Amino acid sequence: MEDVFHEEELRGLFDKFLQRACTEAEVRKLAAYAADQQFARVWQEMIEQVDVEGTAEELYSRHQQPVDKVFNSLSFLTEEQPEKTPVARIHPLRRYWWAAAAVVLLAASGTWVLVERKPVQEIAAVYDKAPGTDKAILTLADGSVVSLDSMGKQQLVQGNTAVQQQGGTLQYKADARTGGAGFNTLTTPRGGQFRVVLPDGTAVWLNAATSLRYPTAFNGNERVVTLKGEAYFEVAKDPQQPFRVQIDDRATVEVLGTNFNIHAYSDESPISTTLLDGKVVMKTGDDPDRRVVLNPLQQAVADNGKVELNRTVNIDQVMAWKNGMFNFDGLDLRQVLQQIARWYDVDVVFEGKIPARKFGGELQRDLSLQQVLRILEKMDVKCRIENGNKLIVM
Repeated sequence: MEDVFHEEELRGLFDKFLQRACTEAEVRKLAAYAADQQFARVWQEMIEQVDVEGTAEELYSRHQQPVDKVFNSLSFLTEEQPEKTPVARIHPLRRYWWAAAAVVLLAASGTWVLVERKPVQEIAAVYDKAPGTDKAILTLADGSVVSLDSMGKQQLVQGNTAVQQQGGTLQYKADARTGGAGFNTLTTPRGGQFRVVLPDGTAVWLNAATSLRYPTAFNGNERVVTLKGEAYFEVAKDPQQPFRVQIDDRATVEVLGTNFNIHAYSDESPISTTLLDGKVVMKTGDDPDRRVVLNPLQQAVADNGKVELNRTVNIDQVMAWKNGMFNFDGLDLRQVLQQIARWYDVDVVFEGKIPARKFGGELQRDLSLQQVLRILEKMDVKCRIENGNKLIVM
């Protein structure tokens, strides 16, 4: 099942490669795929859709020196593999899919030989949706509203606090802790994400369909913010002023300075706090039985007023959204579609009985909705889009 996810990731990387939009890390990953024979069929299919100047053999003969140089430099791709695991390596002219490897290596060497990708007919492309982007709504203390997006650049002043937006980041700078402070609320819609640096230097990444309420300056004995949805916090350390996240009336997370993720959507239960670094306390009341102290790489789960320690937390899955990925390991179809609905801003409707099955693997969050649906279709999940924002599961 994971091969389906990897195949779609390969296709997505190859698309970005043809657009010259790959990062160095993505080129390395693409070359690693080229070294894996199980994806030979996919490589051959993709390369047939690309026009190149000559055959693979001609390309290699004309550019043998830079290709060999790049090939040798890519040997690091196997270094992170355990020694006991056999690793397939690229050998020029010894694989029938050499054309694909040649494209990757020639491009990495700086010799660009791609001309133009042949147009591919997409079924129902009119119903496709782009992935989410950096966008949010900022509600100021006086009730006025400011729209934020990835292209925005603006500055606001609220009392002694300056607020600067630069693309997908909103940054607060307070002159001092003294003086009055109003409250701002940053809200991301479905299909949006954003980052905010609070007046104390704490950085918060907001996932889709999330809101964070906070003061424009932290006065008093503690720093308190209110969260709905999901966010990742990197809290600035200040022993004199503890940091607290209030999750509606359901739970509280108290910290001094640490990095952690909170998943607390109102339409999901339970809620969770996952600690990456430092120490936090999650509680649902003053009763000692309703509090859990977390150490790094632990997770607390709160449900029905109780809070417990989850000893089998998947850190990669928790942090996948912040790292630009979906991680569906062990999730059922409803959980998978909840994430898709938030990121692509669609409403999910089940026409029949929900299949009882578990999923696995990772998927890039920069794929279009149609690309995601093609993956689901290969896993026997049939979907269609109606009215542009309704995802029907058949």
